[in-house]
Amino acid sequence: MNTRLLLGGTLVLGLIVAGCGSDSTAAGGSGGSGGTGASGGIGGSGGAGGSGGTFVPPEFGAWVKYEPEGATCSDGSPYAFYVEFSETSDNIVMYFMGGGGCWDYDSCVGGGARGAANPNGLPDDYANVHVNFDLGDTSLPINVNQVYPLLNSDPAVSPMADWNKVFVPYCTGDVYAGSITNTYADPDGIEPDEVFAHIGHTNVVKMTEMLNDMFGAAPEKKLFVGGCSAGGAGAIINYYFLRTGIDGVQQGYLLNDSGPIYPSQEPTSRSLFLQDEVRLVWDGDALIDNVPQAEALSDDLGQLSRVLSEEFPNDRLATTFFRLDYNFSLYSYERFWTLDGDNMLVEYNGDGVGLDEDVSTDRTGIHTAWWDDIALLRAQYDAPASDNLAYFIPYWRQTNSSHCVTIPGLEENPPLVLLGNFAELAWDGSEIDTDDGEMNIHDFAVHLLSDDPLESYFEDEGEGPYVPCTPGADYDEVACEQAVNPAP
Repeated sequence: MNTRLLLGGTLVLGLIVAGCGSDSTAAGGSGGSGGTGASGGIGGSGGAGGSGGTFVPPEFGAWVKYEPEGATCSDGSPYAFYVEFSETSDNIVMYFMGGGGCWDYDSCVGGGARGAANPNGLPDDYANVHVNFDLGDTSLPINVNQVYPLLNSDPAVSPMADWNKVFVPYCTGDVYAGSITNTYADPDGIEPDEVFAHIGHTNVVKMTEMLNDMFGAAPEKKLFVGGCSAGGAGAIINYYFLRTGIDGVQQGYLLNDSGPIYPSQEPTSRSLFLQDEVRLVWDGDALIDNVPQAEALSDDLGQLSRVLSEEFPNDRLATTFFRLDYNFSLYSYERFWTLDGDNMLVEYNGDGVGLDEDVSTDRTGIHTAWWDDIALLRAQYDAPASDNLAYFIPYWRQTNSSHCVTIPGLEENPPLVLLGNFAELAWDGSEIDTDDGEMNIHDFAVHLLSDDPLESYFEDEGEGPYVPCTPGADYDEVACEQAVNPAP
């Protein structure tokens, strides 16, 4: 494995997911112990363990922990993923967890609000006790079926309720793209060097081998790959390897939530600096070299959606995020762009845009860069040859700085979402008005899984307090300042 000594640098990419929900039918319990998994595949119809395969799930309807041999977190501790086996379906839904990103001593070792998730390894029983929601005098443990409703077991919540479910935790700080171990030196020369394994992609490859042992023998199954933020980027970055590494997949689906890989070579592109930096630090070229059209992707990683569309013309591939995302967008631009005297975006010169989040012009600058990149991605997805690509882009939601469409909205009182009608409230705030009526992200997932011609949805009408901070006719400097710094 390559090792590189790195000094300095800056932090980019990712999210520590905020948001959770509740479902009385979701699986609980420890779901079994870790292991390497049996060889063979599930085979036949009727769910895991069906006829024709040699793999026998240890149990159904509960999370089972697996630790691929040699897979580790950033600190060298064992990496694990979780499977909830179905008795009724051979299909598989996978969800990649979000959780920030890092690429230097301060962000990888020091952590902070925009550091990487789980830098000291994964907690025990992470699928079942994923979030502890503070209720004042007590806390409410929430499992991943509730935090990520696409993994939910209630058909009213997830259109894949009876599928085999795979939860992919995050602990390598590299949006599942890395295959390198770096040694980070304290820029002040005080603390000792720290070794940090950015081997998220390596772990996914090892996980995929185990998943193929479990599910590969089942013919004509469906595979849905999703994730939010760092997990959304990880889902699209690793889609080719999952799609080709698990045998017997007849139909594939992708939903990259809030981790867009934008085109980078157009005059209005804003993501080239980001892509160049992380490719260097995380050894992203090792991944790119093993994907079709590697030369095109080496020139512009933002062509990945087009490449996947051409490689899997019968699969249905989609992205979703909010127009006013103020989370992943900060990682994407704040260390690379700043504002000149006329408040125009220029290359970073020591005072990055967005670093001071209470500055209204910075908020406008971040939205401007994000909207420039959105326009390029929409053009790519709307191209006549890309009829298996689609997007679902609502405008704004209060939850989590308009970040991660596929986590519960929590637009209402959080305990009501947690303990009330989860099916009704989980997707709150993700709606778009269409010609056929209101559609939310659950409805779009149903559409993605259907046989109907794939369509894209984009919310034009602005909403929320930050409309005055957006580019174009709606921009109002005074109103934007009032929104960013409201009066007490």
